[in-house]
Amino acid sequence: MVYWLLSSFVSATLQVLLEKLTDFGIKTTQSISDVDDKLQKLRRTLMSVESSIRDAEETTPTNMAWQVLLLDLEKLAYEADDLIDDIAYKVSKLEGGQAKNKNQVNKLLLSLYKHTSAAPNMNNIQSKLDGMLKELESLCVRERSNVRHLEKVASKLQTSSLIDESQVYGRETDKMNIVNMLVASGESSRGGSVSIIPIVGMIGVGKTTLAQLVYNHNYQEFPEVSFNLKMWVSITKDFDVMRLTRCIIEAATRESTSHLLNLDSLQIRLTEILQGNKFLLVLDDLWNVKKNEWNLLLKPLNHGLRGSKIVVTTGSTLVSSLVGTAEPYDLKCLSDQACFSLLMDEALGDINLHTTTPELEEIGMEIARKCKGLPLAAKIVGSLLHSKEDQNEWNNLLDSRIWDSSVIKNEIVPALRSGYHRLPSHVRQCFAYCSMFPQNYDFEKIKLVRMWMGEGFIIPDKERTMIEETGNDYFDQLSQKSFFQMEGEKYMIHDAVHNLSQAVSCEKFFRMEETDDLIVTHTRHLSLVCEKIHTVAAEVASTCKGLRTFLLLGAYKTPIKEVPLALFMELGSLRVLDLSGTQVEELAESIGNLKHLRFLDLSNTLLKWLPETMQELCLLQTLRLRNCLELLYLPKRISRLRSLQHLELDGSYHLTSMPSGIGKLTGLQTVSEFIIGPENGQMKELKHMNNIRGSLRIRQLEKVKNVQDALEAKLGNKKYLDKLELQWKRTVGSVDRRADEHVLDKLVTCPLKNLKELTLSGYGGTMFPKWVCDPLLTKLTAICFDECKNCGLLPPLGQLPQLKSLKIVGMHELKTMDQVFQKLERLELRDMPELEGWVGVQDNDMSFLRELTIDDCPQMRTLPSLHYFRSLEKMEFESCPLLPSLSEERLSNSSKSLIIRKCLMLKERCEEDEGEDWLKIEHIPYIEINYKIVREL
Repeated sequence: MVYWLLSSFVSATLQVLLEKLTDFGIKTTQSISDVDDKLQKLRRTLMSVESSIRDAEETTPTNMAWQVLLLDLEKLAYEADDLIDDIAYKVSKLEGGQAKNKNQVNKLLLSLYKHTSAAPNMNNIQSKLDGMLKELESLCVRERSNVRHLEKVASKLQTSSLIDESQVYGRETDKMNIVNMLVASGESSRGGSVSIIPIVGMIGVGKTTLAQLVYNHNYQEFPEVSFNLKMWVSITKDFDVMRLTRCIIEAATRESTSHLLNLDSLQIRLTEILQGNKFLLVLDDLWNVKKNEWNLLLKPLNHGLRGSKIVVTTGSTLVSSLVGTAEPYDLKCLSDQACFSLLMDEALGDINLHTTTPELEEIGMEIARKCKGLPLAAKIVGSLLHSKEDQNEWNNLLDSRIWDSSVIKNEIVPALRSGYHRLPSHVRQCFAYCSMFPQNYDFEKIKLVRMWMGEGFIIPDKERTMIEETGNDYFDQLSQKSFFQMEGEKYMIHDAVHNLSQAVSCEKFFRMEETDDLIVTHTRHLSLVCEKIHTVAAEVASTCKGLRTFLLLGAYKTPIKEVPLALFMELGSLRVLDLSGTQVEELAESIGNLKHLRFLDLSNTLLKWLPETMQELCLLQTLRLRNCLELLYLPKRISRLRSLQHLELDGSYHLTSMPSGIGKLTGLQTVSEFIIGPENGQMKELKHMNNIRGSLRIRQLEKVKNVQDALEAKLGNKKYLDKLELQWKRTVGSVDRRADEHVLDKLVTCPLKNLKELTLSGYGGTMFPKWVCDPLLTKLTAICFDECKNCGLLPPLGQLPQLKSLKIVGMHELKTMDQVFQKLERLELRDMPELEGWVGVQDNDMSFLRELTIDDCPQMRTLPSLHYFRSLEKMEFESCPLLPSLSEERLSNSSKSLIIRKCLMLKERCEEDEGEDWLKIEHIPYIEINYKIVREL
């Protein structure tokens, strides 16, 4: 175990415990001074312990006493946390049941300090902490007498501008892209004479190598912009203006700056050096910087000649956005072929495979693919194969668990560790948590942050009202520093970074992939990616009774159909339980034993119901039931879950109603779906749920017959909503048009000023209420009318100031659309059997429109000339047989794609070379007519 990493985790654990003690004391001890005094004493002791640990992180204590003390401290912190949790749980049960009994609550609080040898209490914990603090202070004094600083950031080697280009592969295009940015004319967009180009990418991807290639390029081929002064500065420590200014002067002149004793003299000297020079400066590996410090550093640098450039390499997108005056260059991983070339160069040098060992070529390519495009990994793996020409040795490496290799860990992890050291201790713990997930796992930001919340990893920020916002900030820090890479809407971790997370997890976080993997007693967070769950569960339950996380990642192995009872009976300290993606059909009632549980994910399972004992989970914050296609109903007493903040129900379409009393959960922030049942007054449940934010879908609105019920929902008070979807479920002959109109009109009685997206689906009325197009909806950017079949008139949506996307599907009575949408970027019209035309648009009325789709509009004859839309890029027309023409003139050069299907008249006019409109569209790069690609450039 790496014990300086453990100290980081213990420090983070204590910080969270301190905040919990403070919050607990404020909420519950106002009338019990003795308890308050003791809580304050415990808090002061914890602060002293936490401070001593942080001081000790500046050294590398290696003696066994220090290591044992850290483990004991962590164990004691968990005991204190569980003890406070027990009291919080009991108080929550009292509040969630009958009216709060103050005397009962006071007795619970006093029991914290009741003298007993049968169970841990705050007196015992205080006594143990006092002894540990003395021991910790004594150890720290001894370590300082023989201090060896852990150079968290400075330990990394300095880089230089020198490079052997013959050993670089796959970066020629990247080099020329940066070179072209450097030699391009133009000044800084932010003022000053110097332009700044950031190169951004994860650690080990080759940012420094690319900067070296750019630095050493022969700029004489560009005489008008050739740099007559070049400087390379490797940033090995945190940002310091005075130190960096010295480094820049020394890089420019090779002279000592020891006689320059203050920043003023340094900046005056640098200004003298740069005047009259067009310079290129590389600042390699800039991770942290504040705006005011950066501006101070730039003052003398802006005295160079116009055309001077600064190249900054960084792993932080935040830094790149702060310092860059040009678009950041996002450096991607190498191709497999480039990785192969680099690996083979390291392994065999000048040996020609074709003439010596051609059989190694195929094996080498497979090994290169495992490097996932990371040059650092290819170099290290290549060095392991250096001068080895035995095919068996190569096969052994190919077949081994390459990223678990201790040799590779010893090489790769130190190279990546500098970025990890720069993270705050609480964010390091959140990163180590990711080691429990398999390689190539798709991380969902919202889910991961809510798991961190459940674990208690997030330290409340007094400037934020929501702890989740702080958790999002933790995630963004990791993403900005390239620990996460975004793929679509999901996030992934590169294999090498995943390897780093395992190396720093300190056995506290453990992923079990084989049934013979050894679980240690101090493991607190566990994921199972193995088949024999029942065998493993028994061992887990007996070995790790203090387990706080249990992730059953069934999607990665044989799906699990039953959860072993031992998990619910023995693991009473669990905070996070994830059973999503399994084939679990039923939960045992003993799940009610998990009284500490904060996060429960049952998404994508076969559950039909949840046991009523769920009401015992008084501290549960997040309940995920996404895509539970068999789920029929929720627990009747879900209103007892007073701590519940997030109830995620998307895709659970067999739910027929919400349980009575759910409106008491006024702390709910996420209610992704609210299903109206047959009982009267269900809409009233929404009345006081004003903390709902994000997305809300209300289903089965056809069951609301009483206008008063619609008013009772008070949707206008849901000021945090940004996405609202209202659904009516229709059967033939069931539409009550007047009822639908009255209900929709009264659902929103004042503007939802933060609303960004609105969807009305299955609405049976003949007209829309005024609130739908209220100009006060200044943030509304997207509207979808789906299957509103009886509406024959479109509301004046053009008066919505920020509407960018409009989708209308199945509005069967609409005959004419005569509106202009000034900011609209995307328009989609489908299944409109009576629509004859879109009129009223003049040249350049809608200059932002980029996408236009018209499908299944058999009567449509009139369309604005498409040349009016100067930004139009994508056009698709299908099943519009009467549409005679697209445009009076040649379409804009912005056009990129035109698709025409089942539109007889358009097909004839747009025939290649022969059609009347061909000359108007021939410049479009992609043209498809009746599923045949006519042009593809």
